[in-house]
Amino acid sequence: MTDQTSTATSSPIGFGYAEIAYLLKRMSTPEAVMSAAVLRLSEEMGSDSVPVAGASSLLARGFAEVTDDDLDVADAALPVAYALGRATLWTEISLMQGDITDTVVHVESDPVSLLMQPRTLMTWFVFAQDPDVSGPDAELEILEEHVRQHPQGTAMLRARVADGDAVLLVRPDGSGWAVGTLVPGEEDVVERTGLTAPELRDAITQLRDGLTAAS
Repeated sequence: MTDQTSTATSSPIGFGYAEIAYLLKRMSTPEAVMSAAVLRLSEEMGSDSVPVAGASSLLARGFAEVTDDDLDVADAALPVAYALGRATLWTEISLMQGDITDTVVHVESDPVSLLMQPRTLMTWFVFAQDPDVSGPDAELEILEEHVRQHPQGTAMLRARVADGDAVLLVRPDGSGWAVGTLVPGEEDVVERTGLTAPELRDAITQLRDGLTAAS
């Protein structure tokens, strides 16, 4: 899998699915439930045994500590737990090249935002997003890096809130970009071509703003 997280400010940290399940279950907020659905870990979050295994692993790795007979999340796991349990917007970015698809999940909360990539054995590599970079700019950089590595690569952004989602299709168009939107009730994709990078960023912003305004 290629690295599409150029907006990160730190080295990635890998978390196993059981560890993520524990962090989600520990938070147990509606946002954590949504994060579990986006990460396809709802069943693991609801399990009695998987989060326990995750807690044990976090403790062994120094990402949790025992305080007064309770387990407290520590170190790098703390902002991960916070973002997953307090997120307001989730964006699944599917990066396609031929029949191969990579995925980046953008989890945004205030003030912590994460970029997450699935790896083998259901692990997730987590990057902290640069706090000085906006959400649309972070996603634009991911798309630009994807096309730099794969000039014919395409992408699909699925922005999600608790009660809805919206999709933006993206492909290179000469030296610029083309985007396609799905209009409710319409079968065909509405496409705009010849977009500059700032115009693509504006399209990403509109996708996100329209979804959050309606929620």
